[in-house]
Amino acid sequence: MYIDRDINAKEYPFRGTFYIKGEETLPDDGDLFGGTSISEETIVLETECDVTETSRAFSAGAITASYDVYFPHIGDTIIDVQRGMIFRCNTDGINVSGIVVSVGVSKLGGIHAYIKSTEV
Repeated sequence: MYIDRDINAKEYPFRGTFYIKGEETLPDDGDLFGGTSISEETIVLETECDVTETSRAFSAGAITASYDVYFPHIGDTIIDVQRGMIFRCNTDGINVSGIVVSVGVSKLGGIHAYIKSTEV
């Protein structure tokens, strides 16, 4: 018997978002202690992607993980993803978020971003 495990495999199975955060503003009611501040997000790119965890560590109370994110480069468009931006993606129930450490061209014809995530 032959089982084809890749029958439903897609090159880019997830949707990811690269964005930057703006300045935090005070809440409308001016409450500095009980209210929540508002931080504007500017979406730079929403794209289909593939996310792979490359490493993880636990040290001194901090959990870190690194991810490779691959996404397509279509046509001659300029991809404005840069170091320091934030990336988030829901990979079938597991939320991945982190800071873009580097961006480059993949040998497979797309774009590769290296993401670092830290939880304290």
